[in-house]
Amino acid sequence: MTEQQHDENKLERVIRKIKRCMALSKSSNENEAATAMRQAQALMREYRLTELDVQLSDVGEAQSSSVRVERRPAWDRDLSATVAGVFGVRALRRWSWCRERSARVERAVFVGVTPAQQIALYAYETLLTKLTSARREYASSVRAGRNRSDYSPETAANHFAIAWVSAVRQKLYALIPRGEDGQADDAASSGTDLVAVEAQDKALIEQYMTGLQVGKARKRQAYELDLDAQIAGLLAGQRVELNPGVATGGEGVALLTSA
Repeated sequence: MTEQQHDENKLERVIRKIKRCMALSKSSNENEAATAMRQAQALMREYRLTELDVQLSDVGEAQSSSVRVERRPAWDRDLSATVAGVFGVRALRRWSWCRERSARVERAVFVGVTPAQQIALYAYETLLTKLTSARREYASSVRAGRNRSDYSPETAANHFAIAWVSAVRQKLYALIPRGEDGQADDAASSGTDLVAVEAQDKALIEQYMTGLQVGKARKRQAYELDLDAQIAGLLAGQRVELNPGVATGGEGVALLTSA
């Protein structure tokens, strides 16, 4: 282990201890709460940490194992952006050298407050597998003449995939509990708390992003889509069933199946 790794591991242990102290500072026992807060503040002073530093330690990245040598297609980027929006994380595109392929590859990366980025990655990769299969089947059907199109099979399949993502977006949003107006006081309070947490997470992610080199997104050119492919994609997306599952510790995951 290098000296730098040793220092990083030590800092991680200190931050975990500070978090435990801050959690104890909310205790109903006033003496225990005051002692815990003093310990947290003392550790932060000793290691020159701020509360923002401690909060930022919860922000991390999760990158897809799926890679493409060429630029990821629009429907793939739409999927990662959709999943990111649903789970409150940021979706990035990252190029890196792949020794196995001896080429630069692009992959999807999610930045969020733990464990949101891992949940988003799980949903993205699971949906990507299903979408890739559905798109391939549609391209084959156009090639075989079962579905007619004025476009090439690959282009029609791309239009199919874009619509598929649009249909699945609403299903993903339905999995996430969100506060609604007009509910009971406790429900309204929960909704307010959720908005506050989402705002805090967004601020932490933006703060984390300032340390990354992120290029500007290219503006997508407008083009006419194959209406038949769109309809087929919407119908196929609507047939995808998303079954919510909740893991221990409040880490929600989406278990996805197809009808």
